[in-house]
Amino acid sequence: MLETSGILSGLWIVLLAAMPIGYLIRLIRQSTYTLKENCLYFPTYLVGRLWWRVHFLNEPPTEIRRGAILVANHRSSVDPFFVQLAAGRRVHWMVAKEYCQHAIFGAVLKPLQVIPTNRSGIDTSATKQAIRLAKEGRLVGMFPEGRINRTVDPLLPIRSGAALVAMRANVPLIPIWISGSPYDRTVWSPLFIPARVGITFGTPIPEKTPNTTDAPSPTTECTGEETGKDFGVDQLILQWANQVVRLAGQPRFQVQLAGSKRRARHQDNS
Repeated sequence: MLETSGILSGLWIVLLAAMPIGYLIRLIRQSTYTLKENCLYFPTYLVGRLWWRVHFLNEPPTEIRRGAILVANHRSSVDPFFVQLAAGRRVHWMVAKEYCQHAIFGAVLKPLQVIPTNRSGIDTSATKQAIRLAKEGRLVGMFPEGRINRTVDPLLPIRSGAALVAMRANVPLIPIWISGSPYDRTVWSPLFIPARVGITFGTPIPEKTPNTTDAPSPTTECTGEETGKDFGVDQLILQWANQVVRLAGQPRFQVQLAGSKRRARHQDNS
């Protein structure tokens, strides 16, 4: 009797061990990722679901299946992981060249197909690569704030680079609001902080992106410094910001454009 119980216990342990392996195999077979990417993303998936309890508050738009720019607010060093989970397919990120050339980080970043970029100034090569990938039907992820927001405001002053890439590639911006991201002063801190992260998708902007020469009609006040192409990309990124602050529950927040004397007062479009 004891021997039979031992056999049954052993079979139960084997079954429990086989379940996650079987689940992993099923994910790999259904995935569009390479084997290397799956090895990197699977731990992220487990940590995201179990430790950070990532959940989605609405369904992603159908445009996420095609070429698009995923544009999110930025509260934590692990926000790209959350966007990756939201996308369900490969997302290309712009990453500082020094990390791509690092002996350890570079080995991880290379199979993830990131876009190396300079920290300072405009990196034309990186921008062209992002445009090419979006035109090919890929997803490119970008944070208009440019750095982690450690304030109580929903957004820091924003830059219009994501809008420029979208307009040049003729693909939509897909707004994403991330709430509950863990962060405590260091890049590694989120790994030790449990959280409950919520992902909310906005409406793609626009359904069909206009050319750079066609500026959208104004929805916010701007000064005479803005004309033509610059005005068009600024208006597009402001439309993104308008959606994001509404998703954050702060529709009257004043959105600012970074790197310029220009300021725009957010208007509630609801």
